[in-house]
Amino acid sequence: MRGFLNLLKPKEWKKSIFEIDFEDLLSRGFRVFIFDYDNTLVPWRVRKVPEEVSKIIEDLSGRATVIIASNGKEKEIEGLKCKVIWRARKPFAKKLKKLLEEIDTDKDKVVVIGDQIFTDVFFGNRMGFYTIKVEPVSRREFWGTKILRLLERIVLPFIR
Repeated sequence: MRGFLNLLKPKEWKKSIFEIDFEDLLSRGFRVFIFDYDNTLVPWRVRKVPEEVSKIIEDLSGRATVIIASNGKEKEIEGLKCKVIWRARKPFAKKLKKLLEEIDTDKDKVVVIGDQIFTDVFFGNRMGFYTIKVEPVSRREFWGTKILRLLERIVLPFIR
């Protein structure tokens, strides 16, 4: 049980992507940044990315590989210029694993940033990546995510 709980524990806890020190991560050698989309970068079902989020992604894209990996349905996103994988199926993420093999980078150079421990953090830790958990941008969510949030509340006291 302890081993499973360790797979749910992120390396860092942040309120939002705006609290993440990307300069520090880059200086420590991280070269691939995988972001969840819904409720990590924007509220659920939102297509237009706020300028301040777009600026972070754009800045990182100039110095590292940036990938958006969403379990959500495919939609057009306004304001992002990076690789996007829809229906990523995290934590299993076969499509994402294949893309990472093509990029051919060491697993200790990859950061996964997301709002859910059972999808984003679990996926990242299973793969041996550095994981950062952020708080959800909005309370509006897919019904399946709401179920996972209930489970998160049960598990969080054991992994914090």
